[in-house]
This record gives sequence, structure tokens and C-alpha cells, in this order.
Amino acid sequence: MDAPRAAAELQVSEDGLRVEAGWCKSLAASLAGNDAPTAAGSSVLASSAAVNAAHAGLAAASVRCAFRVQTTATKLVQASAGYGDNETSSAAQFRALRRVTVC
Repeated sequence: MDAPRAAAELQVSEDGLRVEAGWCKSLAASLAGNDAPTAAGSSVLASSAAVNAAHAGLAAASVRCAFRVQTTATKLVQASAGYGDNETSSAAQFRALRRVTVC
């Protein structure tokens, strides 16, 4: 799954951050939906036990990865709101400046 847009230079916008957050949420949901395969073969065999242990490890790693990606999505949503608030505040400050005329 590729990110919506990868660029050589950083271009930030409130909407762009929301798009990235949505992509991260989608990826987190996809990762969380990945289940380890069900146990194959007899559980008395050592190789079967090793495979089952590996599957359990992969499932745990998938859960941790999904959690981290979901956390990133949440941070991107927060950054988007902060970015929008900052842009609004900056625009208001510029509008409040008096226009200086030189005679």
C-alpha cells in the first residue's frame, strides 16, 4: 500500500495532513485485520509448535504495528488542526497590520 503522495520536497496543508491521516487509519485497519494462519498439522510435532509460535509472534507484531500506525494517524489529525489554527491566526495578524504609506 503506497502513501497517497510522495514528493521530494515537503508541502504541508491542512487537507494534506488529513489525507495522510486517513491513509494511516486505512493501513492500521488492514494491519489489524491480518490474522495468523490457523495451526497446521499435529500440535505434538516440534515443527508444528515452532510454526505456531512464529505465527503468534507475527500476530503480536501486526497488532503493535497497527497500533503505531493508528497513533500516527491520530497525531496527523492533531497536526492538521494545529496547522489550520496557525494559518488562521497568521492571516488575522497580517490583516491587522496597518498599511504603511510613504509620502
